Amino acid sequence: MTRLCSAGVQLREQIDDDYPDRDRKSDGWIADARHLAKGSSDHIPVNGIVRAIDIDSDLSAHKEEAYALVEKIRKCAKKGDKRIKYIIYDGKIMSPILGWKRRKYSGPNPHRSHFHISFTTLGDKDSSYFDLEGDKNERPKEDGRKLGKDIPSDGTSDLSSGGIRPQCDCKCRSSVSLA
Repeated sequence: MTRLCSAGVQLREQIDDDYPDRDRKSDGWIADARHLAKGSSDHIPVNGIVRAIDIDSDLSAHKEEAYALVEKIRKCAKKGDKRIKYIIYDGKIMSPILGWKRRKYSGPNPHRSHFHISFTTLGDKDSSYFDLEGDKNERPKEDGRKLGKDIPSDGTSDLSSGGIRPQCDCKCRSSVSLA
């Protein structure tokens, strides 16, 4: 039975979580007739495992959002996630060759309607979270909506009256005014 590698499933789920209303017209993972005719593609199963996904570039956000997401995936790979083999988008390919720098892609499909991510064999069973935001590969363990102090909607917050004194994160440690 053919299946998508675990890393591909995980990355697709993270993208779906971040962009639930995105277009999925150009999504795909298993080889179509064109890929099969070509004979070499990470969309073609090897030992029942497909090591590539295509994600539609219409994320139902600003057009630039696809570029930003591809950049996050590229940085994740550059920081050392060895599950990512290469990325293709908008006529550019990014891979460990030349340190994950963008370079011209001369393949028959420039990948403008979608971006392509291929995975190494390390992604076959590794479904750990992709660190796309620099958050150490962990999802928050608590519901973020329940963290911190509630601010009343009636304007009676004690933030500006000195009840809470936020401080700058730099070395100066000065107070930050919320007034």
